[in-house]
Amino acid sequence: MMDTDFIKWFATLGVGSILAGFMFVFYRKDVKSFTTLWELQANRFETLVNTVLEVVKENTSSNAKLISLIENMQRNSLRIEDVEKIVDKRVDK
Repeated sequence: MMDTDFIKWFATLGVGSILAGFMFVFYRKDVKSFTTLWELQANRFETLVNTVLEVVKENTSSNAKLISLIENMQRNSLRIEDVEKIVDKRVDK
């Protein structure tokens, strides 16, 4: 149970002080809950950013491989055309 001295002291504060005390208690509770929500949201956002960065790294690597593959195919296709021209010239003779 509550101490009788505390109850006497609490009764002497008046209505304004009691309301201010309740407002302070609820304000602190509200700030604490929003701080907790903000921390959770920041953690979720950090996880999302890390996931997106990993996807970007993988895509960059894939794009670099594809570019080199396309360049090699273009070089090889030119060589095949050159070889076909040489063969065609020999056949014509």
